Amino acid sequence: MVLILLMIMEGEPVNVNEFQELARQALPKMYYDYYSGGAEDQYTLKENVEAFRRITFRPRILVDVSRINLSTTVLGYKISAPIMVAPSAMHKLAHPEGGIATARAAAASNTIMVLSSVSSCTIEEVASSCNAIRFFQLYVYKNRDVATQLVQRVERNGYKAIVLTVDVPMLGRREADIKNK
Repeated sequence: MVLILLMIMEGEPVNVNEFQELARQALPKMYYDYYSGGAEDQYTLKENVEAFRRITFRPRILVDVSRINLSTTVLGYKISAPIMVAPSAMHKLAHPEGGIATARAAAASNTIMVLSSVSSCTIEEVASSCNAIRFFQLYVYKNRDVATQLVQRVERNGYKAIVLTVDVPMLGRREADIKNK
């Protein structure tokens, strides 16, 4: 662990673990816990990490790789690689510009940003910040008027798709948030 910290302090991070360690060092504990944690016993979080660990690349030997093109399309929108910015909440906990900075990074990377319903920036602020292709995450609300108003706002502000989120009929019990009050 000490060696990793020395490497991080001496240069730029080169993998996800080093970025995570930088975040742990830079953010107040409450904010870091919010971003890095999951609900209940964090079972799904652990399974997601393990699923990514099981992904392997099959090397291609003696194949011309001088013109690699990772671009693809999502719902007809061309992006630079099969990577999008998933909806995640409260970006201002990590950066003063919050979702605006995230949208600008997505635009610079030529990819799609999915703005969280729980963004710390408004739909309008993010839309006016840059020309990123933007989708909007919409939860299924009991009060359908709330959903209708949100859809109308995203339509008016040029969002290209709705990402319907149905996995939270009840919020998970996030133990780190409980401890951090």
